[in-house]
Amino acid sequence: MFGSHFYHATVRKSVAVFGTLFNNISVIRKDGSGGILNQIKVPLAYGPKQKFLARLNENLSEQGMALKLPRMAFEITSIDIDLNQKQNKRNKITNPGTDNLTRDKIDFQVPYNIGMELTIMANSQDDGLQIMEQILPFFQPDYTVSIKPIDGWTDFKQDVPVVLNSVAINDDYEADFLTRRVLTYTLGFTMKMSFYSSKGAQKVIKEIDIDYTDLDNKTLILADQNIQVDPLSAVESDTEVTGTPGSGQYRVVTTIDFINQPQTPILELQTDAGTFSVGETVTASSSGSSGRVGSFTNIVVDGALIRKDLAIVDADGYFQPGETVTGATSNATGVITTWRE
Repeated sequence: MFGSHFYHATVRKSVAVFGTLFNNISVIRKDGSGGILNQIKVPLAYGPKQKFLARLNENLSEQGMALKLPRMAFEITSIDIDLNQKQNKRNKITNPGTDNLTRDKIDFQVPYNIGMELTIMANSQDDGLQIMEQILPFFQPDYTVSIKPIDGWTDFKQDVPVVLNSVAINDDYEADFLTRRVLTYTLGFTMKMSFYSSKGAQKVIKEIDIDYTDLDNKTLILADQNIQVDPLSAVESDTEVTGTPGSGQYRVVTTIDFINQPQTPILELQTDAGTFSVGETVTASSSGSSGRVGSFTNIVVDGALIRKDLAIVDADGYFQPGETVTGATSNATGVITTWRE
């Protein structure tokens, strides 16, 4: 319907995981003095409880073929979408691919609640209560298990809460000597699973080019930034370093090429700026831009100092409002309020 065939066996895995939770329960029979007579492991099977109850009610003359108690059975009762857990459709799941150029991906996942019903069948109340008491303390009201939902993705795991919703006890014995007494304890659960779409592949991004444009003139490119993994053959398991990478290492190299930048901007500084020396080099704190001081002027209006103008020559980048410039010789500092050409 939507492309090539895929099958993650999600429901089968749900059944297997749920059954595993209850496949190691036993009951103990004691004598009058409290000594242990024997210990019986409780059988567990998948199927509707009506199937097992029918077997239990077979003719007493055929008891050799009838099922023995206690035992447990479980089955799926519902599959409903969980809208409360629904995620953004753009969220993708990725996994390392077969080479360093691609990654495996799954584009879609949708959460579902899978209803499960566990039935405990016993012919004595003590057996039934022993089994139930070995289950209830672990669900508060949920018990979380981790599964690997996608075959081949060994590192991808999903936490699946199993929520206990209800407990019901039923004794349908009617004092009929031809009918076996069966106490049933029915526990209702919800497994919060996710269904996944087919697997695909996507290329690994190892180089990014960014163009910065003028807000008022989108065709005017102010700067070009390049971010690249070095070497391009690096894989996800390699270690990031800041220096020259060796075997099993990589670094991220960022370069900025300023285009159409003003070579002689005038920086307007706050009034508390220090005194800069003509000819010294100043460097900006955030952008890293630098240049030489062409002139430094106090701007006074009506006898009051309103700002200080720092004229730059041979600027190698854009100076940004709000960052601090520092003189290499004078050690003077000043905060840029704005700049003009």
